Amino acid sequence: MKKSVAVLGLGKFGSSIARSLAKGGAEVLAVDKDEDLVRDIADKVTCAVCVDISDKEMMNNIGLEGMDAVVIATAEHLDSSVMALMIVKEIGVPYVLAKADGTLKGEILKRVGADEIVYPEEEMGARIANNLLGGSMTDLFDLSADTSIVKVPARKEWINKSLVDINFRGKYNVNVIAIEGEGGVDGAPDPTKPIKDEENLVLIGKKEDLVKLRK
Repeated sequence: MKKSVAVLGLGKFGSSIARSLAKGGAEVLAVDKDEDLVRDIADKVTCAVCVDISDKEMMNNIGLEGMDAVVIATAEHLDSSVMALMIVKEIGVPYVLAKADGTLKGEILKRVGADEIVYPEEEMGARIANNLLGGSMTDLFDLSADTSIVKVPARKEWINKSLVDINFRGKYNVNVIAIEGEGGVDGAPDPTKPIKDEENLVLIGKKEDLVKLRK
């Protein structure tokens, strides 16, 4: 079954999420009180409506009760986010993710009932800093607060050795989940096959362990 997700707030963050969800096959309800933003995304999502997300009466009439999840993608006005959160929780939406632009606001939204809080600006800043510090290591995405997936070029000491020889788990406390080479990405690499100079390794592990590989 297709997932149904409502995105409340269609700024850069919200519209990006809404478009990505729709491209991924989800049924997306996009909501904002700005008519221009609603009009811009209307043909990219399942449904787009012009509604003030803090207006309980209007929010009760746009079909939120049928949503698998709601993303509260606006963070500029905490009162609007809190009101929207209270409304969707009262309606009975099972999962609500809320954007926050600071720890205090995030804590407030969590206490009001948000299932998950994201801090896009902080996370992007940290990601950019990590990439600058890490040189050739590329952060792909975070799985949790302390676990990430990264891509790193084969080191000199790894070349012509196999995954078994190197023992990434024992030596670095990380796991190799894929190897990228000339032929594309191998999601089930042969642990006995020697690593080539031009290959990249996709690693999963705790951030503190992955950071050590930058050194």
